Amino acid sequence: MRIVLGLLGCVLSILLIVYRVPIRGFIGQINWAEQKLGPGGTYSLLVIIGIVMFFFSLVYMTDSFGLLFGGDTGVDFFESAQ
Repeated sequence: MRIVLGLLGCVLSILLIVYRVPIRGFIGQINWAEQKLGPGGTYSLLVIIGIVMFFFSLVYMTDSFGLLFGGDTGVDFFESAQ
């Protein structure tokens, strides 16, 4: 199940980056992004979200949360929450 969800996240993040222009047309301009990131800030924010989402989808799919964020202990955030 972890692999399926990770692949789904990767596909959705790629679609977010590829179709950022129609998505921006649908959600409108994000004023905070336009002020902080400059002209075209909404598009930049969508790309940043897509890249971060792709990275965390890969980390989730390979079960590397503990390796990246748990240090030597190998703590898995999802296992400790149950």
